[in-house]
Amino acid sequence: MSHTQSRAVAVSGDTLDRARSSFASVFGDGRLSLEQLRSNLDTMMLEPTLAEDVSVEPRTVGGVEVLYVTAGCDIDDNVLVWFHGGGYVMGSAHGYRHAVAALSRATGSAVIVPDYRLAPEAPFPAAVEDAAQVLNAVIAEYGPEHAAVGGDSAGGGLTLAALVSARDRAAPTPAAAVLVSPLADFTVTGTSVAANRDTDAVITERSLRLLAGSYLQGHDPLDPLASPVYADLAGLPPILLLASDSEILLDDAVRIHESVSEAGGSSTLSVYPDTCHAWTLFTDFLPQARDGVAEIAHFLGEILP
Repeated sequence: MSHTQSRAVAVSGDTLDRARSSFASVFGDGRLSLEQLRSNLDTMMLEPTLAEDVSVEPRTVGGVEVLYVTAGCDIDDNVLVWFHGGGYVMGSAHGYRHAVAALSRATGSAVIVPDYRLAPEAPFPAAVEDAAQVLNAVIAEYGPEHAAVGGDSAGGGLTLAALVSARDRAAPTPAAAVLVSPLADFTVTGTSVAANRDTDAVITERSLRLLAGSYLQGHDPLDPLASPVYADLAGLPPILLLASDSEILLDDAVRIHESVSEAGGSSTLSVYPDTCHAWTLFTDFLPQARDGVAEIAHFLGEILP
């Protein structure tokens, strides 16, 4: 089953400029150290204040440190594992507390955010191995019918790689998956890389190649667990893909959608206008982000019990 839709969203130039400026504050002049970049990303992500009814609990799941996040008091029996973005070199569970609290509030489910290992200290396939361990443990505890998985940017690519890995090992997979602005092709050959180079305010072709170098460290970028656009995408759970029409990673989402559909799977692709890469992070001020999170919640609500 295949479904592609273009979203009509309420547009505010001021709020979108604010989101783009937030990302710009992370990367600075492009010459910052990785330590500074990591600090800047967490600082951006931690700017919103957590509501009083948000609970953040450190846990260990499958041998991986995670945060278990809930928002509100009426939490159901389902769980969403959310892999953070950051190009496999940045990002943290700590920094994603507000972002996943919004997902928890919208879905009514707990959200688990793994602190998977980052490159260059732990290059490919460390992140995929950690993701697989977390999913194995979560499914063993909750059951596949009560589990969903998702992520944004690199976390979206990691989500798909973890699903492919589980399928190839004949391990149970979650009931549903969500990919927001997935980074899923380290060959950097998607048509939108060139087509949207002047409209993407967050990611550049150069930055993608630098991330590939740090994460892969010479490993073949065509490896389907490194660049899952090249994987056989048959036998996966229903997938929702969200992408911005102006980002250079748009074609990653399009190709995933087409591959899942051609393999007989269930895929929905929603392309949002007038927004930026990984815009669902900004639910505190960006209407498009709240729309995206609402769509995620609706999708999961149609599948999870």
